[in-house]
Amino acid sequence: MPDSNTKDQIIKSMLNTAFYKSAGETSLANIAEGVNIKKASIYNHFNSREHLIEETCRSCKEYIEQISFIPSDIDSVSKKYPAETVLKGIVDRYFKMHEKQPLIQIYTFIQSQKYFTPEVMDIIQAQKTALISQTEKVLLSLIQNEKINLDSNDVHSTAMWFCSAINDMLSNYLLERKKDMLPFPEKNADKMANAKSDDAAIEKINAYIEKFAELLK
Repeated sequence: MPDSNTKDQIIKSMLNTAFYKSAGETSLANIAEGVNIKKASIYNHFNSREHLIEETCRSCKEYIEQISFIPSDIDSVSKKYPAETVLKGIVDRYFKMHEKQPLIQIYTFIQSQKYFTPEVMDIIQAQKTALISQTEKVLLSLIQNEKINLDSNDVHSTAMWFCSAINDMLSNYLLERKKDMLPFPEKNADKMANAKSDDAAIEKINAYIEKFAELLK
């Protein structure tokens, strides 16, 4: 019976290698090298390269579905802090999650595959829906704690507007982060995690949140 741990390691190697070479340029030999196995051994776990791509997409979907960028005690947080602080906190958490492994590899992979693999578009849409839904919870909590002046009927559209801007900023931010990470070998995860942040981009994001919070007073 194929080893499930080795299967997971192959998928991880696929994501890691694709981060540096792109999914299209990643060969089975590259992936096998990352797991320290022979290329032929990959076929013990996957029928073909296409099957590996499908399973990698499935793994990405499962990981993304478990993510929450809002704290479990959001009501307590909203009660304690002003809206601007709360929004900056959740966006900072969202960005930091995407800066680190494995989410930055997953994000890069699904973005590179969205025009080639139909299942990936479903993953991206589900991710957007989850982000909007979680943002709605934050806005409702801020309304309940009288931190913002927003009609509950406008929560969904406001969350969509906010998330659209944040996702655009995230995409640009991660593009710059990836440029910083590319010179480092994949195996050196510490250097990847400690690559210099784009302070100018962070300032721009915070300025947007400040204006957004100001509009909701």
